[in-house]
Amino acid sequence: MHPQATDWDAYYARPYRTANLTRRYTASILVSLLRRFGSPRPWIVELGGANSCFFDRLQTTLDPSRYTVVDNNEKGLELFRRRVAGQPNVDVLQADLAMAPPQLEADIVFSVGLVEHFDEAGTQRLIDAHFAAARPGGIVLVTAPTPTVLYRMVRSAAEQLGVWIFHDERPIPPSELQGHTSAGRTLLFQKTLWPLVLTQHLVVWRAE
Repeated sequence: MHPQATDWDAYYARPYRTANLTRRYTASILVSLLRRFGSPRPWIVELGGANSCFFDRLQTTLDPSRYTVVDNNEKGLELFRRRVAGQPNVDVLQADLAMAPPQLEADIVFSVGLVEHFDEAGTQRLIDAHFAAARPGGIVLVTAPTPTVLYRMVRSAAEQLGVWIFHDERPIPPSELQGHTSAGRTLLFQKTLWPLVLTQHLVVWRAE
């Protein structure tokens, strides 16, 4: 039996109540790593980033030459379009990343909260979509929940209380994410983000 799909329209209409705290921490990690491994004034592509919660911070701190959000959720994309109206270096692409990933040449391609909503084969396709959007020498960064004891305890409690909304979220072991390092992909960095409580594992590659 397949798990119930996450209702992304409902999520964008009313984000998860703990989101503000976790997003601030994640944004600080993104800024630090993208400065460390990225290039000046990069073209940044955020996959699965409808109504991006990281755009404002990355736009201010990294001064990207271009920022592209790719997602298939029209509600989230429309909310983002309204936020960035009139900003010439920002664009939006609606696409099914699992079926028709865009072929781009970005300096940085990243996702937060995307690849875990698929089975193992689907996650493979989504990781590949990141590299399809990156130029040779570009940076790919992915975070996904990882099944630590802390994650399992907190998620179990949320499910029992009836407040868990990410029904199809599949916590991914670090070994599975590391397994996406192959010819043409150099692993640069990895880290488990414990302060998120619902722990995430973060991986950075360089596309060759």
